[in-house]
Amino acid sequence: GALLSAGVPTMVFFANGLTKADPYAQAVALYGLAAFLELLAEPFYIRAQRRSKFKLRLVTETIATLSRSFVTFVLVTRPATGITVPLAFAFGQLAYGTCVWLMFAAAQWEFVGEGIDLMLGRSSISWGTLTLLGTFTLQAAWKLLLSEGEKGVLMWAGSADEQGVYALVSALGALFVRIVLQPFEEAAFLMFAGENTNKREKEKTANEDERRKFNSLMKIAVVLGSLSALHGPQYCHLALNLLYGDRWANAPGATATLGGFAVMILFLAVNGITEAYAHAVMNPRELASANMVLLITSVFNVVVSLVLQEYIGPLGLVVANCFAMSIRISYTLCYIRFIRFSWSSEAFLPAIMPRKRLLLMMCGTCAVTIVTSKIHTAIHVFSGALTLLITLMALLKLERSSLMTIRQSTKKEV
Repeated sequence: GALLSAGVPTMVFFANGLTKADPYAQAVALYGLAAFLELLAEPFYIRAQRRSKFKLRLVTETIATLSRSFVTFVLVTRPATGITVPLAFAFGQLAYGTCVWLMFAAAQWEFVGEGIDLMLGRSSISWGTLTLLGTFTLQAAWKLLLSEGEKGVLMWAGSADEQGVYALVSALGALFVRIVLQPFEEAAFLMFAGENTNKREKEKTANEDERRKFNSLMKIAVVLGSLSALHGPQYCHLALNLLYGDRWANAPGATATLGGFAVMILFLAVNGITEAYAHAVMNPRELASANMVLLITSVFNVVVSLVLQEYIGPLGLVVANCFAMSIRISYTLCYIRFIRFSWSSEAFLPAIMPRKRLLLMMCGTCAVTIVTSKIHTAIHVFSGALTLLITLMALLKLERSSLMTIRQSTKKEV
């Protein structure tokens, strides 16, 4: 990790002929330091996940993400500091890495001693563990290349302004994804993986309790994703204006791209739960097939991104992601319906959807926020807060059984 964190910035320096005084060079060095801190936190993170410390993960990610956003916001919106935009984002990432490392390490301080003993040679790692680590490292690198392909497309074919817009939108949209969706998906994976590890081998079909848990998770995921997809686009310009000022709020394609990202969160939420469940219960042969589908959809994503980027700019990358995730969702839903739940006589799609009254209510509030966005900012903000409150109250009333199922299952795992 230390070699990569130092080696990659060094390669960038020499490849571009940069000097230490260059702000871009300083930003790259800060990103390398931030990456090293996140790598130091990785063992603590894995240990926390293995012990189902979801609250620690939620608090850490929340504080770290908010710290990154706050630091970036302050440095970008205050030109008097003399810090360039690349440096502002780099300092924000450094704040994120520092918070993640400190909070995970402080909560599991006894684990630090084991790491010190390992570094001093007082303990050792078995060859089997090293082999497993190497396998996971290769898989992580492969997944990174596949998931970040569209950004490479933008760097190759997009202009500097389009790259800036997409980076800004991705950082802002990642707030909801990292704070809400990612811990939710990982909790779902551990929930189903924990059940299956207690069996001698993974069964080809699921039981009724497993089906009920999956349906409950899907309903909540659809509600969260729909809340973002229906109301997010109406508040994109306001959010950009408040956080980054008129310059970025009025940048060509910024509002549309952030609106597209808000819609994409629905696909992210559904895909996260379906893949978390499928990967937790699949056998090695089925996992190999799923990885092949991931490869195909990733190539498809890159090709579609290249085409759409020429016509609609950075929004094309978001649309291409939605297309690719639709394919992945269709594959995992077919696997779940025809292999895991093949014994069930219940209609599959209606069982994983929220109550119709809840969906109709969300569509109605969407119409209201569309109207208020044309009136006045204060009224628009008030209607958004009221919409969020009404949606949460309706969720508690209409999907109480789903929430109780998830709560009971989480308690069992903890």
